[in-house]
This record gives sequence, C-alpha cells and structure tokens, in this order.
Amino acid sequence: MSDDLFRRAHAVRKHAYAPYSAYKVGAAIRGAAGGIHVGANVENAAYPQGQCAEAAAIGAMIAAGETRIAEVAVIGTGDALCTPCGGCRQRLREFAAEEVKIHLCGAKGIRKTVTLGDLLPLSFGPEHLGGKAGAKLPADAAEVIRARAPKLKPRAVLILGSGLGPVADAIEGAVSIPYRDLPGFPQPSISGHAGRLVLGRLGGVAVAAMQGRVHLYEGSSADAMAGPLRLFRRLGAKTLIVTNAAGGLREGWAPGSLMAITDQINLTGRNPLTGPNDEAVGPRFPDMTEAYDRKLLRAWKAASKRARIAVHEGVYLAVSGPSYETPAEIRAFRQLGADAIGMSTVLEVIAARHAGYRCAGLSIITNLAAGLAEAPLDHKEVLAAGRSGAARLVRLLTAFLEETGG
Repeated sequence: MSDDLFRRAHAVRKHAYAPYSAYKVGAAIRGAAGGIHVGANVENAAYPQGQCAEAAAIGAMIAAGETRIAEVAVIGTGDALCTPCGGCRQRLREFAAEEVKIHLCGAKGIRKTVTLGDLLPLSFGPEHLGGKAGAKLPADAAEVIRARAPKLKPRAVLILGSGLGPVADAIEGAVSIPYRDLPGFPQPSISGHAGRLVLGRLGGVAVAAMQGRVHLYEGSSADAMAGPLRLFRRLGAKTLIVTNAAGGLREGWAPGSLMAITDQINLTGRNPLTGPNDEAVGPRFPDMTEAYDRKLLRAWKAASKRARIAVHEGVYLAVSGPSYETPAEIRAFRQLGADAIGMSTVLEVIAARHAGYRCAGLSIITNLAAGLAEAPLDHKEVLAAGRSGAARLVRLLTAFLEETGG
C-alpha cells in the first residue's frame, strides 16, 4: 500500500511549479477512508513563499470529503531526503495522529519511514485545544458507523437508485447517517438521491443501504463510490445489491417492470480502477466473467416466485450522461445486446468485484428509451415511476435477502 503512495507522489512531482528554486516536491496522502490525494509545490514571485506539496495534498483530501490522514509519502529533488517543513508538519498534525507514518522517498522508492510524532517531538494537535477532554481529531467513516450502530455488522450493501430511496423506510431498527457525517462519502446533487446511509435489517439480514449515489455527469470521479464499498468490505459485508432506474430497450416491457441484471456493458469510457492498484483491496486485473453472481441470479428467480412479482432478466448498459440517448444510439445499443440503459451501476460493480464482493442487480424500467415511445423523456417521470415501483421492490428485496441470508 505504501508503494502506491510513493508512485503517486513520484508521478505528481513532475507537475510542480518551481521556476525559482528548481526544487520540485510531490506528496501523496492516504485518507482514512482509503482515498489517495496528491499535491505538488507551487512557487511564486515572492519566493521562497508559495504552497508546499503537503499543503496542496491536504487541500485535495479535504475537497474529496476526507478529514483524517492515515499515511503520507513525500519526495523531493536530488539525493537528499525531503522532510515536511515545520509549517507542513503542523498542517499534517491537524488531520493526523502522532503515530501516522511519513514515508521519505527517493527516486527508486521509499528510503526512510518515520512517524509524524518523530517530526514533532513536542506534538500539538487539535485535541489539545479547549474543553476538559480537549477537541478530538475528526473520526473516519468506520468510526462513525461503529459509534452510531455498534451492534450492527452489515452483511449486505444496498445502493438505491433514482426514486428508490423509500426502500430504506422498510429497514427495521434503522439508524440513519447523512453522508456529510461520513468522511470520504460522496455528496449527491441530483433529485431522488437523499445522500444518507441507513443501517438496520431487511429480510432478517443486517444491511447498509446507501440512499443515493453520485454519477459521472455530476463531475464525480469514476471511483467516487469505491471508497464506501471498500469500507463496508472491511466491516465484513460480502454481498452488493445495486438498484437503478433504467430506460427499457424491449418494447414489451411496460414502465414499472423489474429486471434482474445478468450482465453489463460499460460505455461510460471510465473505470474506477484506473491508476495505481492497491493489492490489499484486490488484484490489478480483476476477472469480470461473472460480474453478477449466478447463484444470486437464481435467488432473484426464487424470490420473485415467493413474492409473486414478475421479474425479467437482461443486460444493463451504462453511458455517462447527462443527456438522454438519441434514437440512433438506442438502435445501436440494442444491436450490442442491451436490454436496459442508464447512467450508473457499472462502475460500482467493477469496484465491488475488485474488492471481492458477489454482486446482484435490479433495474426498475421507468420508461421506454428514446425512439420506442412517443413522449419525450423526462427525469420527473423517471422519479415518479421509481417511487411507484418501490413497494414491489421492497417485497422482492425482502424475499431475496430471506432467500440468500445476505
């Protein structure tokens, strides 16, 4: 894992702006939620003033929604090791404990590892400020979850798509946590995505339901949902159930129909695994032959019989959006073998398979795709159709979880 930090710090150093000293520095920070954030030094005409690489990396971390540092790598120019300056040591201490490791790197890798406490022998952090017990360092998402739901260990993760948030209302013993309270969690900006985590039980299974997701068209990165999924995997979850609102490409499927996803086609042009690979999470080249688990697909069939709800089967194709597809594109996608189309899900499943989840997916067909229906496509109708199908989705999900046990 530390080698990933070295590679990222080494790569970003070339982007440093150091026309006065010619001394380029790169820094990489691993947040407690698993994200890696990088920065390079920026000089200005008031040299030696400017912005250090560590400060730039901290800014990138905060912008990504993380507030706690787990590990740091720094690389300078030349043979001498570059240690964080006094100002940056204190900046790091604002978001890191004394025992956090600081890797001092050379051209070929990590040459020396120290702790932040080694650099700050008389350490002073936010916990020393005010109050009887003093302020605490910002907690990571795992700590927040354990504190809010100490007796619940999720076995399955649910990602609820557009208009499907009401499914969370069926969760028993629910504990709700806004994403804003969970460092590293994305912040949805689209109607129909509440942006909160709901922990509890559904069908007798301990679940973590993500009530809302982020999409590429919001400006999010391809791996925006990967961090939370990896977090839940560390907490013991083994099954991911993705749901979405999708356009139907089969003329016989009426709006409100349900489709169990058998496979997927990624036409977003993005992949959440791009960049250095973390071998502790998963392999460099994960196999996607069985993106959607065959046993779980059989469980959808059994659950549909128990719940007396008809469920189609088909292939889900994803594009980046946000514009809806043209009739010509829909004709092309049908030729590719797609049965439903949307703007989510596929990147989550790639990240989940990389992390070792078994995956199941379900689409609510909210409308016929462009060229298959007379009326123009409208997001309000998508949300309405999702809400109208939520009750049946709850029944089906409950039966599915009872069938699989998570």
